[in-house]
Order: sequence, then C-alpha cells, then structure tokens
Amino acid sequence: MSTLIRFLPTIIGFVLGTILFTQGERLTQRTKELANANDTINILQATAFQELLMQAKGLRLLLNDQNAALTELDNQNRKTADELQHALATPPAGRPDCAREPLPVGALRLLQPARHSGAHPGSEAATTAGAGASLPRT
Repeated sequence: MSTLIRFLPTIIGFVLGTILFTQGERLTQRTKELANANDTINILQATAFQELLMQAKGLRLLLNDQNAALTELDNQNRKTADELQHALATPPAGRPDCAREPLPVGALRLLQPARHSGAHPGSEAATTAGAGASLPRT
C-alpha cells in the first residue's frame, strides 16, 4: 500500500495533466469554431450591407425619376393654369371686353364714399333683420 501512496501524486498529476490537455484541446477547437463563426458573420454582414447600398442606390434613382416626373407635371399644370387664366380673361370674339371698358356712371357713383356721415337709410332694417325676419317693403 505504501507503493500506492507513493505513486498517488504521480497518478493524480497524470490525471490532472490529461484533463488539462483535453480541456486545452477543446478550448483550441472552440476558439477555431468561434473564429469561423465570426468570419461567417462578417461575410454575411458585408453582403447585407452591399445589398442595402444597392437598394439605396436604386431608390435614389427612382426618387430622381419621380422628382423629374413631378416637375414636368407641375410645369404642365402651370401652363394649363396660365392658358385657362388667359382664356377666361380674354372675351370671345365679338363680345365686349368689360375688363378694359370704363365703368358706367352709376357704378362709379356707388363706388364713391358717402358724402354725409349719417347712416344708410336702410341700415335699421338691415340690423334688425335676422333669421326668420320679413324683408322690408318698398
């Protein structure tokens, strides 16, 4: 038994050495697997980033095309509005041009300020008239 006790530290050392060597090998293997996984993740991220850049480029081109189309549509709308305004401002051939003719004397008189500071004769009827009120008779 004394031989067993003498070899016990050697046996324990051998077992511990074997365990440490095995764990070291497992640690080395796990480190390699982790490095491979990191490389795969980096490659996937780079690929995804490149795809996003291409999508962004395509979206910018589409946005530029839409801006150009909107600008052209805006120009067409402005041209149509100008043509419509000109058509509405120009009377048809043979019709009087009221915009360039002088106003009648009666209309000019209505546009003049009142000569006296008194109220309009119909102002009482206008102020008392409300919903359901009868119209004044002349």
